[in-house]
Amino acid sequence: MLPEVSSLLLDALSERLLRHLPSSVWRQVFLRPHQEVIHFWQHSGTWVCVAAQQPWGVGAEVRSQIEALAFHHGGELDACPQSVALVRFDDASSALDMARALQDLACDQRFQVGLASGECTLATVQLNDIELLRVMLGGAADQAESVARMVAPGSIRLAPQTMMLVDEVVSVMPGCMVTTEFEGEEIAATSLTFTPRYNAQLSTFAGLGLT
Repeated sequence: MLPEVSSLLLDALSERLLRHLPSSVWRQVFLRPHQEVIHFWQHSGTWVCVAAQQPWGVGAEVRSQIEALAFHHGGELDACPQSVALVRFDDASSALDMARALQDLACDQRFQVGLASGECTLATVQLNDIELLRVMLGGAADQAESVARMVAPGSIRLAPQTMMLVDEVVSVMPGCMVTTEFEGEEIAATSLTFTPRYNAQLSTFAGLGLT
């Protein structure tokens, strides 16, 4: 457990809980001494952030499919993500496998997917005697959210640390266009764009004449 708790962490956790849970639950957590119900830990891994451009997000069926993919590939879902979904993996290759599978879902939704590796803060919140929420804050978790917002729907964007971990996998990935972005001489991000599904209504490849 982290020895000191920043007020910024508590503020970030408060905002996330208010967005996802009833106000009565928020009061149950934050109107008590936080040491009784909230603990913070350092957490490392690779995070997959799934975002959607539509303001209404995704339906329950698609959300269930995303959750099933996360479980199948060995990921841990964040209980209160800022986007459609946030999933942590111990292994970067498994994270990339899930991200790739997301773009193959048989639905009309085309996701923005971002991956980042490193550390974040894990908040565990004891809601009652049996229910424990796990919410990931800051660090690589927030970076994955930022990376996802900057990628075209249907593509996957990798932060530099993640690309270093999966470089060999990406180099032999079929049907994939790899684009590297630089800031000066430093790699800023790598984007992966895949050959679209045959029934895709819009294609990221359309402007390249590859549909």
